[in-house]
Amino acid sequence: MSPSPMVPTLFAAAPLALALLASPASFAATADAGISAARDARDVSPPVMVAAAPMRTDALPAPVLAEPYPAYQRGVRQAADEGNEALRRYVWRTRMIYDFYYYDFANRR
Repeated sequence: MSPSPMVPTLFAAAPLALALLASPASFAATADAGISAARDARDVSPPVMVAAAPMRTDALPAPVLAEPYPAYQRGVRQAADEGNEALRRYVWRTRMIYDFYYYDFANRR
């Protein structure tokens, strides 16, 4: 047994590091060469060009208009359209959920 441990030096580690760094590059180069050789072996046809057609203005979707009231009020407003009795029942049924106030939505006729 030797009293001095073996310490890898910079000169001993350099060839190993160079071999590890060069192998992925050489692998990629051979893989690219294999792909291009396979392309050359096939029947070569012109590349397919995809172009965007001009957009017709009459086919554009209609703009989305903002609602005149928040979405969570849809049910209470439908009930108000049906009448004051339907609104009263809706407000009573959903009192613990929405806490709507009857006179905020009642028709004043």
